[in-house]
Amino acid sequence: MKKVENKGITGYRVNIHSLVFLIPFISLAQSQQDVNPNGYNKFYYENGKISSEGNMRDGRPDGYWKTYLPDGKIKSEGNRNNFKLDSLWKFYDDNGTLLTEIKYKEGKKSGIKKTWDAKGFIVNTESFVADVKQGLSLSYYPPEDSIQTIGKEKIRTPFDKGKEHGVAYEYDKDGKIITVMEYSYGVLKKQEMINRADRQGQKQGVWKEFHENGKVKEETSYQNGKKTGYSKTYSPSGSLANIEKYVGDSLQKEAPELTTKLEVRNEYYEDGSIKKTGTYLEGLAEGTHKEYSPEGKITHAKIYREGNLIGEGLMDEAGNQQGSWTEYHFAGQIKARGVYDNGTRTGEWIFYHPNGKTEQKGKYDKKGKPQSLWQWFYDNGKLLREENYLNGKREGALTEWNDSGRVITKGEYVDGLKEGKWFYQIQDYREEGVYKSDQKDGPWESYYVENNKVRFAGKFIEGFPDGKHSYYFYDGKLSEEGKYVMGNKNGKWEYYNPDGTILLVITFKNNREVKYDGVKVKPLLPGEGKK
Repeated sequence: MKKVENKGITGYRVNIHSLVFLIPFISLAQSQQDVNPNGYNKFYYENGKISSEGNMRDGRPDGYWKTYLPDGKIKSEGNRNNFKLDSLWKFYDDNGTLLTEIKYKEGKKSGIKKTWDAKGFIVNTESFVADVKQGLSLSYYPPEDSIQTIGKEKIRTPFDKGKEHGVAYEYDKDGKIITVMEYSYGVLKKQEMINRADRQGQKQGVWKEFHENGKVKEETSYQNGKKTGYSKTYSPSGSLANIEKYVGDSLQKEAPELTTKLEVRNEYYEDGSIKKTGTYLEGLAEGTHKEYSPEGKITHAKIYREGNLIGEGLMDEAGNQQGSWTEYHFAGQIKARGVYDNGTRTGEWIFYHPNGKTEQKGKYDKKGKPQSLWQWFYDNGKLLREENYLNGKREGALTEWNDSGRVITKGEYVDGLKEGKWFYQIQDYREEGVYKSDQKDGPWESYYVENNKVRFAGKFIEGFPDGKHSYYFYDGKLSEEGKYVMGNKNGKWEYYNPDGTILLVITFKNNREVKYDGVKVKPLLPGEGKK
């Protein structure tokens, strides 16, 4: 049993798991100790080293607390206010080096979280509001060839309600944007690599410059360092200001495709008023085509792309879709049916597979946000997924089936974030565990479907793997095992052969390999080994 030391009253027993934050080393047999319920306490490991210390109030930890590793090095420290985590908390690695700082308010992450590597160089910063990522998250280049890279941004990603949302940028070491990523609530919609050069320093592909407001200022294509293709310039508002064509750095002043313009074709009533109007590009219908009554009112509108009808219905003079619309696949099959209100989808909409079977159906509110029950279907008509929405965000139960009718995903959403117990079946195994604010939290396990034997077992803290993680072969024998500390592999990781004998032992320090079967190796830092 651990020893306990306190100032004041003794003989009061409480559960030690309520005393400290993130202590993976306390065994169940050590969970009950004599403590001072209203005063300062110290707890000790069996080796006599202090495990934690801090004040208690009414038998619960309150005020400033510190926790330690078995060798005496500090593991974490921070304050509690009214028993909840408050203000700045610090977390350390096995050597006592500061790894993470997190600001809390009323027990929830609120403010900036900073993470450093083992050498003390900043790795990333993240912004939280009430335990949910909100605002910009930044990652930084590690120091490599010189101190000039220290603290330079590598990736800048905006978050909204815990998910990547908006335009993210990746920078090179000179601060130039090299990748543009567009997210929509956690889904990567578009990724573009720009401003790249080959090993000889010659520009290749698309190069872009940006206005101060983030909009593209200039866009030019290069091949082997020479302008080849189109060069476009834009106004700060995003409007195209000029376009030119180059071949091998030579400006093509009479490029025929740049002189081609949309052709407007009109049909008229006998009195000269417009009956139909539409635009064509190289003989193919393109854009919006409108039909008018003799009184001059729009009676029908069609939208074309490359000569293909992609939608038709009513439209007002401002170009807003109104009332019932039918949308089409490029091959002509019906793609969707529903109602628009001033260009916004409202009410019930049904979407179709190219074979005519329903693909998706549900309702939109007046603002065009998904609402209530939505259903997805396979192209054979069988149900694929059911989920519910509230004000455009997932809310309540989600269930997903495979094409044989077996449940493969089940869980709950709260305000668009995964919450509580979730279940997945992924090919030949199923996975179970709990989410907290869209992050894995607590024990997670996976099982082989056919024999129900454990495939994986481990714990997570706010999305970070922490503590012992174990992986198993199909027959139940251990295949891999080791420990994490807040997302980083630390200590010995053992890898096994199918017959149960040890294949390899790798020792990690802050996620870097430092020993192979007891032989020290020099960790390869990010960027090393590059020519």
